[in-house]
Amino acid sequence: MRWDMLLSQITEAHMHLGTLISEIEDSSEINEIDTMIQLGHIYAHLNRFWHGRNIAGGNVDAPYTDENSAFPDDVTLT
Repeated sequence: MRWDMLLSQITEAHMHLGTLISEIEDSSEINEIDTMIQLGHIYAHLNRFWHGRNIAGGNVDAPYTDENSAFPDDVTLT
């Protein structure tokens, strides 16, 4: 997998995490549902970055599988 494609995943995660941090700092309370959705989105970028390093060739759609994007089944946000 091309590193520039992987870098875009971690860059997106960084941007979304920065947005989430700003929203939390600017608000007097945390919207739990919105925060869980945003964390899932951030995690999908991080997971595609991590798994994408093992994808050979130039298939740009390969990181976007459910397996490469899914939140781990051993972590529960409550």
